[in-house]
Amino acid sequence: MSKTVKKPWWSPIAHFAAHCFVGSIIFIIIGLPAVGLSFLVHKLEAFGVNSLTIGVLTFLETALTITDAFLFLTFLSLGIYRAMKEMAANE
Repeated sequence: MSKTVKKPWWSPIAHFAAHCFVGSIIFIIIGLPAVGLSFLVHKLEAFGVNSLTIGVLTFLETALTITDAFLFLTFLSLGIYRAMKEMAANE
C-alpha cells in the first residue's frame, strides 16, 4: 500500500529557484573565459599583434558569449516548463 503525498504548493517554485541558481553559476563559470579572452584581446592589440589573430580571438569571444547566453536561456526555459508541469500535476 502506498500513499500519495501531495507536495506543498511552493515545491515547484523552490525547484525552479534551485535551477536558476545552478544555471547562473554555470553561466558565470562558462562566461569567465570570455571575459578573460576579451582582456587578452585588448592586451594583444596594445602589443601590436597581427590583426588576423585579433579577429579570430574576437570571433571566439563573441561565439562563446552568444552560445553561453543561448544555453542559459534554454536552461531557464526548460526549468520554467518543468515548474509549470509540476504545478499542474500538483492540482
